[in-house]
Amino acid sequence: MERFAASARVIQHRTSRRNSSVQLFTMGSEKVEAALEASHAMTRHWLAMQGRGAVVPWTQWPLLLASGMRPFRTRALSNARRVCRR
Repeated sequence: MERFAASARVIQHRTSRRNSSVQLFTMGSEKVEAALEASHAMTRHWLAMQGRGAVVPWTQWPLLLASGMRPFRTRALSNARRVCRR
C-alpha cells in the first residue's frame, strides 16, 4: 500500500508539469534500471533455491516476488520523498 500511495504522489507531480526531453529520458531510464535490478534480484533468489528439492520453489514464491518488487518500492518511495520536499 505504501508503494501505491507513493507512486500516486509522484505520478500526480510529474503529470502536472511540463517535462523536457531530458526529464522524460531520466524517468524512462529509471524504470529500465529498476526492471533490470528486479530481474537480477529474482534471478539471484531463484539460483539460491536450486538444489533444495522440488517443493522449495513453491514455498519460496512469495519471497521471490518480494525480491523482485523491492527495487520498484525503493525507487517509488525515494521519488515520493523527493517530490514532497519540493
